[in-house]
Amino acid sequence: MSIELISKDACGIEIERKGNRIDILLVENEPVDQQVVVRAEERIEFLTPWINMLIHHKKEAGIKETKHLARKLYRMARFEKGKHEEGFLTMESINTEIISLRKKIREEKAGMEKKKKKK
Repeated sequence: MSIELISKDACGIEIERKGNRIDILLVENEPVDQQVVVRAEERIEFLTPWINMLIHHKKEAGIKETKHLARKLYRMARFEKGKHEEGFLTMESINTEIISLRKKIREEKAGMEKKKKKK
């Protein structure tokens, strides 16, 4: 995953890769003049840690719902559209991506729990 920064007012963000994990920390109230650009092929990898925080640590992470998370991410990052499209996703599109990925993650976890129960 490569991260590119562009100038724009946003929240602070710290991204650190530790082995196979990517730690992402959103630092609010610390204005910066750059925004992260997330390429279309990196979107799932970038969003997954945020979705897991939404599912498991909602209150501790300060995230209220998918729309709230989408708003935070929209302020700190620009998500490129598909491979053959130019431009960036809107906040509503980011929210839709978050909802879809959250559903997929929940379904995968439910499937793994069913397999454990059968054993």
